[in-house]
Amino acid sequence: MPAADPLTPGFMVLQGNRLEDLRDLLVHTLQRQPLGPLEPEVILVQSNGMKHWLELALADDAALGICAATRMELPGAFLWQAYRAVLGPQHVPEQLPLDKPALLWRLWRVLPLWVNGQPVYAPLHRYLTSDADGRKRYQLAQQLADVLDGYQSYRADWLADWEEGRDQLRNPHGQPMPLPEDQRWQARLWRDVLADLTIDAHAPSHVSRAAVHERFMQTLRQWPAQRPRPLGLPPRITVFGISSLPMQQVEALAALGQLCQVLLFAQNPCQYHWGDVVEGREWLRRLERHRREGKPGQQALLPPELLHTQAHPLLAAWGQQGRDHLHLLDAFDLPPQYRQRFDTIDVFVDPAASMQPTRLARLQADILHLNPPPAEPEAVPPDTSIVLSMAHSHQREVELLHDQLLAWFDADASLKPSDVMVMVPDMAAFAPHIQAVFGRFAPGTPRHVPYSVADPSAGQQPLARALAALLELPQSRVSLADWMDAFEAPAMRQRFGLGEDDVVQLRTWLVDAGVRWGLDGDHRRHWGLPSGMADLDQNTWS
Repeated sequence: MPAADPLTPGFMVLQGNRLEDLRDLLVHTLQRQPLGPLEPEVILVQSNGMKHWLELALADDAALGICAATRMELPGAFLWQAYRAVLGPQHVPEQLPLDKPALLWRLWRVLPLWVNGQPVYAPLHRYLTSDADGRKRYQLAQQLADVLDGYQSYRADWLADWEEGRDQLRNPHGQPMPLPEDQRWQARLWRDVLADLTIDAHAPSHVSRAAVHERFMQTLRQWPAQRPRPLGLPPRITVFGISSLPMQQVEALAALGQLCQVLLFAQNPCQYHWGDVVEGREWLRRLERHRREGKPGQQALLPPELLHTQAHPLLAAWGQQGRDHLHLLDAFDLPPQYRQRFDTIDVFVDPAASMQPTRLARLQADILHLNPPPAEPEAVPPDTSIVLSMAHSHQREVELLHDQLLAWFDADASLKPSDVMVMVPDMAAFAPHIQAVFGRFAPGTPRHVPYSVADPSAGQQPLARALAALLELPQSRVSLADWMDAFEAPAMRQRFGLGEDDVVQLRTWLVDAGVRWGLDGDHRRHWGLPSGMADLDQNTWS
């Protein structure tokens, strides 16, 4: 067995257009530079779905054969522990008062005190009118906490200006712009939150993540060369398959490169620089902005700039977030410093290299090579690599997917359910339909497809929905559908000693009895039905 290569610190970006090839490069790196027996591998991923896929991929017999002594974490949670390791746990608490959960309840408490009588909060005051039960107040506090939490990661420069009393924004180039009049309440809100924190004598000196991050960066800039790595930091940090990271997190990872080996495996659909690729509409907006600003000579820039718009339109239309992320990585990446340590740092593979490439492979190859679309459509043999289906509802979409998966499994015996990953735009909306379609076939039956829903929200769990329904019961119409939803939770059925067949039988009896909604006639009057209406008790539970 050859001797392992020494583990040297540094921030290194390795790119490829396919996750499988990046996975193979990760496996080769782990085999070539193994850690000590008691040193766990730390791998940062963006979701539980990616964590599950990578664990199975590493444990495959063709890879490592086992996935052990591995910590897979989210970047934000790991970097907060890194802040505590570098700055000291006595200086950085586990949680800050401006973290989203604590900030939510702080805003819920102080919003009524601030919005009444202060003209700058007029938009919030209008929203909070007619809020008898406080629900709108909670929803507003939740949204504001989410926005301010995002600003701490992505727009720390805005918060710094607002804290100093400058009601302004900054564009991507750092140039200040005036804050619109109808948005000045955001700057005032941030200052009021900070002022409210000063009342708390137990609040830490650094109350925001942005302030902790800045102190962390200053500490690492002054870190002595011979000083050892602080306890709590691993010798190697691997970032795998994350499509986008905030500026703060990339800065922190690059700074940690002077103490640890930081490997960032980034998926890049194109092997050439495509940072200047823009949509035609974006270019027209730039021309119009330059015309309004009266900048001379902009028409002369049109021909060379238009060359970039002739790249693949899908890359220009869909790749903006990835483009900005790769731009950010390029600013910190220094390949000459680590190129000699790796057999390869780029693993780009041409999908159309086979004898008979599919339509999807041709499309991916054009994006990989930055080829513009042909002037005339090319004749391509028909195949099923790209299929567009239309459905009238989420339920029907999932049913079509289930049927298509069964057809693929029948046509290709080597295809397994673990090879399939389905992406949806809104998991909260699709999760009930996925359970309804894929969960109706018991294991062992011909139409059963093993499945799991990655990152389901707590509100989609049957027990959580039942609890929410019970809490809203005083304001509910108490319909038959509400009753059925509550008994979807196994805990509810167990509480009343009912099985699934019992619930079906009860529903049949209730439907035959004519139950629709409302406890009785008096209950229905609260929903606007007139008191003198005939047969007001008809179709109620009574």
